[in-house]
Amino acid sequence: MPPIVRLLLSFAVIVIIIVAGFQIHWLLGVGVIAAILIYSVWSNRAIIYAQRGNIAYMKGDEEKALEHLEQAYRTKRGNPQHMVGYAYLLIKKGRLEEAEKLLNEILSQGSLPDQIRMQAHVNLATVYWLRGEREQCIKLLEEEQAKLKHTKLYGNLGYYKILLGTDYEAALEYNKEAYEYNDNDITIIDNLAQNYYFLGRYEEAAEVYEKLMEKSPKSADSYYFYARTL
Repeated sequence: MPPIVRLLLSFAVIVIIIVAGFQIHWLLGVGVIAAILIYSVWSNRAIIYAQRGNIAYMKGDEEKALEHLEQAYRTKRGNPQHMVGYAYLLIKKGRLEEAEKLLNEILSQGSLPDQIRMQAHVNLATVYWLRGEREQCIKLLEEEQAKLKHTKLYGNLGYYKILLGTDYEAALEYNKEAYEYNDNDITIIDNLAQNYYFLGRYEEAAEVYEKLMEKSPKSADSYYFYARTL
C-alpha cells in the first residue's frame, strides 16, 4: 500500500473515532483527542529528542546535543540520519567504540538512502583512521565510492590519501580526478593544492591556493600550507 494511502486511511480512522467519541459524550471525545495527542508525542519522541539535539548543536552546546541524541537512541526508534549525526558527535568526543557500534547498527539495517549510507561510512572510516587502522579506512571509502561518486567521498578520501603519505603521486591522480568531478568544493581544492605542495610543485600549488583563498576557507591548514608554499 502506498504511504500516502496508508496515511489517509489512518487519518480517516482517527476522525471516525473522535466523532464517535463526541456522539457518545463530549468528555469522551475530548479524552480521545487527548489520548491521540499523548500517543503521537510518545511515538515521535525520538524525533523530538533529535530536534532538540540539533538545536543545541547549532547553539554550540555539544554536551546538551549529545544528551538529547542519546535519549533519541535509547528509544530504539531513532531516525538513521539523526543517529549518524549522533555518531559524529561521539567521534568528536573521542568515544570511538560507541561510535563504531552505533554506525554498524545503522549500516546493518539494510536498505538505506545513499546519502545516509555514505555519511555512515565516512564516519566509520574516521573511526578507523583515529584508531590507526589507516589502510582499512581508505579501503572502506574506496569500496563506498565504487557504489557512489560524491563530493564528500572525494574530499575525505583525497585527504586521507595525502595524510597516509606513502604515495603522493597516486594521491595526486586521485585528487585531480576529484577536482575534475567538482572544482568548486573547498575541500577538494584544498586537497589538490596541498598534494602539489607535498610533491614540491610549488607553482602549481600556489595557483590552486589562489583559487582556494577566494573562497575564504575556514581551515587553518589552508593558510599554513599556502604560506609555506609562498
